[in-house]
Amino acid sequence: EGGMSAVGGVNIPTFYAPDDPLFADLKAKFVDHDIPLLMDAMSLSDQPLPLLWTGDFIPADGPEAGSTIYIVGEFNCSCVGISNFGAGCGPDKDLTNVTDENYLEGTRLTNLIGLKAIEALDQMKA
Repeated sequence: EGGMSAVGGVNIPTFYAPDDPLFADLKAKFVDHDIPLLMDAMSLSDQPLPLLWTGDFIPADGPEAGSTIYIVGEFNCSCVGISNFGAGCGPDKDLTNVTDENYLEGTRLTNLIGLKAIEALDQMKA
């Protein structure tokens, strides 16, 4: 299963849970350390992050044999797809091409984004 990539070609994503131990160190460094520094550098430290955004990482050989470091290749917040629906993207494709499992997970994620948007709007009204 795969969908169209934003840069052309086929995208076959691998999904990991937000708290997957495989990426705990990367998440801690990026989310807890780097993001606040980047937001401050852009004079946005008092602003919330977008509801839906991505940081695309490129793996590279680390300093120790067999270790891996990750380099941010790009940030996206204006054109981010829901990867679970990727198989439905492209000519002559639609959501019927998406597996039931990916449809359910994609729907769960988009519902969560909607709830977070409503929460943010309610906070702005208060």
